[in-house]
Amino acid sequence: MGTGFLKIKGRHLIDESGNRIFLRGVCLGGWLNMENFITGYPGAECTLRKAIRDELGEERYETFLKVS
Repeated sequence: MGTGFLKIKGRHLIDESGNRIFLRGVCLGGWLNMENFITGYPGAECTLRKAIRDELGEERYETFLKVS
């Protein structure tokens, strides 16, 4: 019985039967994440929110983050 693991053969990924495997997907990056290493804003959420508020102004900040 096979392991189900993918392997590298030259420049290709292959399955246990030797068939080439193509991986496809979408990377949204930091689109819905408030992660400082992606956005460049300060690390803690409270300082991130302050930086965004300072940049956008109160009204656009609330719209951007949908603060209630």
